[in-house]
Amino acid sequence: MTQQEKRLAIGVCALIAAAMVSTATFNCIVLPMITSLDASESQQSLLRQLPSIGALLMIFIAGVLGQRIGPRRLLVWCGLLMAVGYSVVMVSPAMGVTSAGMLLGSIGQEGIFVVSVGMLSAGLADPKSRASGFAMLSMATPLVYLVAPVAAGALVGLTGWRVVIGMWVLAGLAAAYLARRLLPPDDASGTRVELWTPALAGFALACLVQTANNISQAGWAALQTIVWGGAAILATAALVVLMRRLPEPSLDISVLRHGGFRLLLVVILLVPFASMAFYATVGAQFVYGYGVFATSLIMIPVQVTSLAGAWLSGRMIRRRGIRATGTIALILTSLALFLAATQRVSTPVVVSLLIVCLYSGALTAANAPMTNAIMNLAAKGSEGSAAAFRGASASLGDAIGVVIMSAIVFSTFQSSLTANIQASGGDVSQAASITTSLRDGVSSEQVASQYSVPMT
Repeated sequence: MTQQEKRLAIGVCALIAAAMVSTATFNCIVLPMITSLDASESQQSLLRQLPSIGALLMIFIAGVLGQRIGPRRLLVWCGLLMAVGYSVVMVSPAMGVTSAGMLLGSIGQEGIFVVSVGMLSAGLADPKSRASGFAMLSMATPLVYLVAPVAAGALVGLTGWRVVIGMWVLAGLAAAYLARRLLPPDDASGTRVELWTPALAGFALACLVQTANNISQAGWAALQTIVWGGAAILATAALVVLMRRLPEPSLDISVLRHGGFRLLLVVILLVPFASMAFYATVGAQFVYGYGVFATSLIMIPVQVTSLAGAWLSGRMIRRRGIRATGTIALILTSLALFLAATQRVSTPVVVSLLIVCLYSGALTAANAPMTNAIMNLAAKGSEGSAAAFRGASASLGDAIGVVIMSAIVFSTFQSSLTANIQASGGDVSQAASITTSLRDGVSSEQVASQYSVPMT
């Protein structure tokens, strides 16, 4: 890599790391926040969905705006938008204001993710430089997750959740500053493009995700499911009409014509279905009895393994190529999932941790070749569009995976708990109440204070 390419890669990794702080610490502040603001059940549900809604609304617009105003300028604006949105959350007196701030912050965050990846791909034309750049990018996320949750867990206990939101504000300001200082200046193109098609595409995806969420929570025939599903259909129909009638729609779908690109998007969509990192934190608290801060400490080896996986992935890509690296990493990921299926409540925590470490390291190792392969298939000038479709596929996979896996996990948990309560002669109705509490994000301590039923 040349000196200029190294500066670009370092700048993009720093931006991604700054934007990832809020994601890495979100679970640490949700419960204190909703308790402090006396949120209703519907407000709690909306709060958890806002990051994905904001991301999908912005995901296609970001690539188009990057062409219109320049990627560096857009990244500065996105960093400032993050800071403004999270500042609103930090001083918010009520959940309505908090939700608006979270939406603004999530929009800015997703803009940084999409534009940064596209900018890195466009700036690293040489295959070896691109492999090194995306390997560095894969290390940014586990590095943040190594430090931020521990710091947030300590701060929540000592000072309260608003101080953690202050970290998010500083991260947004840092992202704006880093974009200004480290990234190359924009070309004076001034290309004017329409924004209706990318906005409709993002809105349709957001409605689709909300439809899936409401099917899981309320059922197919619920009013909110019908409303979100109808909105998704209308937005999709309007998008199709505009794509056919506009002479030059700004939503670039040319990358989808490549069969390999579509196949890679399917892989990226399916990978998040397991959500093992999430269920590892759930298991640490509800099966092994660890608190939030102790759980963040237990997850440190997992993030260290992720860093090692990203480093090894970069070396393997340079030596064996993208295809071999990605195949080996996905095989190891599948092996970790198979081992996870053999676990029981009596499995020692060390064994469970080793399995999660294998999964996390292998999955991180797979991220670099998959991202590399996707961006290699994008034509020159279409990097932003390719990055947007990659991000949309990952976000959609996360959302649908949560719906499917949550239904499986919590149904199995409720059945097992019902059997245990029946065996002990207790009230079977408690099983449904406890399962609902866990699904809604109530801590094990809060559940234990209401029900004298062993959580293990």
